[in-house]
Amino acid sequence: MRIAFVTTELAPWIKVGGLADVSASLARALSALGHTVQILIPVTGPDCPPRSAGAVERSGSIGNSSFVWHATALSSHLEIIWIGGVGFSDRRGGPYASSTGEEWPDGVLRYGRLCEALARAWISPGNEWGPRPDLVHVHDWPTGLLLLWIRTLGIPIPSVLTIHNLAYPGLFSRESFDRLGLPPQFWQAQGGLEFYGSGSALKAGLVFADHLTTVSPSYAREILTPAFGHGLEGVLEERVNDLTGILNGIDPEIWSPVNDPHLPSHYNALDLTGKQNCRDTLIKRLHLAPSNGPLAAFIGRFTEQKGVDLLVEIAPWLIRRNWRLVLLGRGAPDIEQRVQDLPRHHPGAIQVMIEQSEPWAHLIEAGADLFLMPSRFEPCGLNQQYSQRYGTLPIVHAVGGLIDTVRDADQDADGTGFRFEPHTAESFFSACLRAERAWSDSHRWLVLVRRVMQIDCSWQARAQPYIQIYERLLAGRPDAPS
Repeated sequence: MRIAFVTTELAPWIKVGGLADVSASLARALSALGHTVQILIPVTGPDCPPRSAGAVERSGSIGNSSFVWHATALSSHLEIIWIGGVGFSDRRGGPYASSTGEEWPDGVLRYGRLCEALARAWISPGNEWGPRPDLVHVHDWPTGLLLLWIRTLGIPIPSVLTIHNLAYPGLFSRESFDRLGLPPQFWQAQGGLEFYGSGSALKAGLVFADHLTTVSPSYAREILTPAFGHGLEGVLEERVNDLTGILNGIDPEIWSPVNDPHLPSHYNALDLTGKQNCRDTLIKRLHLAPSNGPLAAFIGRFTEQKGVDLLVEIAPWLIRRNWRLVLLGRGAPDIEQRVQDLPRHHPGAIQVMIEQSEPWAHLIEAGADLFLMPSRFEPCGLNQQYSQRYGTLPIVHAVGGLIDTVRDADQDADGTGFRFEPHTAESFFSACLRAERAWSDSHRWLVLVRRVMQIDCSWQARAQPYIQIYERLLAGRPDAPS
């Protein structure tokens, strides 16, 4: 199959969250299975596209629009189309916000115009970047309007939309709807884009995609409820027969303690000597005081979704038990400030880094004993899987993809971490105490560490459900697996 993969994040070049890792690793997995994948990604800023040594490169314009493209062939089956032009190349920042962290006020206009240009390019003669794809796979709200234009223009391309996070609906005004030149009949709630008085680019994708996927089976069930549906549960209920939850995988080549270039020592499940060295190195580099308690870590966005407020609340309780904590991430300024206050009150016991850093993320995953994920909701989560790969036991809120990837070691003979519910500080702290008891039992801990390191969470197996959906859509069969 020839698959167009339309996304706004792509590791390691453009990364805000897990979408970047999934876009890169799933595309590589599909191409490794023999399918031709063309990743189309808009790039904000004048310094892109990134250049790859030895790659075959081409460039051109997108039809009659103001958008331009530059292609990088990574292999015979995998190519990246970097897209720039007005609204992208002339700005500095990321895909959703400026370099100062302010959300782009015209984000839907920028992506909406690009979506129309891409769709029209696929029906115009002489498309320079290659033939029309067999299937289009798009991701989250910035790509939703592409599916409306594919349907409106009658382009015979089946489509799949993956929902990575339903909490971001891509809202816009009626004025923006008109400025985008969208067919007026689509400004309606039933079968259209209208969403409680606004328009929603994500809703466009939910309505017009041929099939919907999301990133874990549990999240697929959760988003059909008012508690997790963010007002879109009714739309999703109408599409329930076209909705599939597929658990995200990770790239075992990038996340491997056996050969990770970011680690001072390497190790495997049979010889964990290198993990202890990673722990010692992490403590030394972060100037943490010695202790006889566990070393726990948090890596992620400092947002309400990630439950950072619970972590801030229980941090003093953990420190009193001689825990050491490491936090890495960026996010909302008010939450960043609360997190940065922790080391001032607990010098030598907590270290906070307000940044996104792949080298630090890899060292932290390897050096920590425990990984903390108190997310209020979590479509899938990748860090708990990275942690398991590195022999670091996750402590997670029992929600979404965290349910699907972590079995509680105190309740399951094949446990792979620790879960807590309800979402309260007391419940979170109780799970931490249970994890501490397991950590204090060296024999039990060794069994747990070796078990989680042998979990197969690669895309080699988890890409197959996507391929089955693609094949059924191309065969004209609507009965995709649920």
